[in-house]
Amino acid sequence: MKEKRIKHLLLFALLFTFIGLLSESAQAKRAHLVRNQGFFYSIEGIYGTNYKLTTNYLIDTDAYSPSSFGLKSTVNWFINYHLSAGAGLGFLQYQGPRMYTLPMVVNTHAYLSKGSNTPFAYVEGGYGFRFNDDTQDKGFLYEYGLGFRYRIKWNSFLVFKVGYHNYKNNEWQWQWKPLEERTTEDPYQWYNLRRQTITFTLALYFSTRY
Repeated sequence: MKEKRIKHLLLFALLFTFIGLLSESAQAKRAHLVRNQGFFYSIEGIYGTNYKLTTNYLIDTDAYSPSSFGLKSTVNWFINYHLSAGAGLGFLQYQGPRMYTLPMVVNTHAYLSKGSNTPFAYVEGGYGFRFNDDTQDKGFLYEYGLGFRYRIKWNSFLVFKVGYHNYKNNEWQWQWKPLEERTTEDPYQWYNLRRQTITFTLALYFSTRY
């Protein structure tokens, strides 16, 4: 099953690259417009499908699923025609065991073309803050993948992304330590939870240049 998902991700990558090359060729036949300038903003809908879940807590992980869904808003600025950097804030709900998080991330995008329609690669990382637990603990997350930007009209675009998402929560579950090991300052034994998903993202993208 994992091998099939990896193959699907590679097929998506080849498809995005092929579409981007066709798009770039078509744009070369007419006046070439530079889209990769200034700021751009996006609203993203995210779905993550189960890839792998691991923990050092004594549970049967086969009974759980790290699948997720949520929304994210980002703002980015083009450093040059082929590279942008920015930050985002979102809401992400993980399934089984259920967890609500507030991911705060920074990101970078590398674009194949500086025209309207282009494939790109992206990397992002940050923290996911839990807000359905008393400890309000956080976990490091990162994601990387490939996408394609398609112009709808003027400065409005659709963006499709496929990526690998990893979120690890170091203080997910706890138990009391044995009496001989327990102290007032450190009475708990904490267990971690690591979720890995393949994410599919559909976004609306608004540019300040058109």
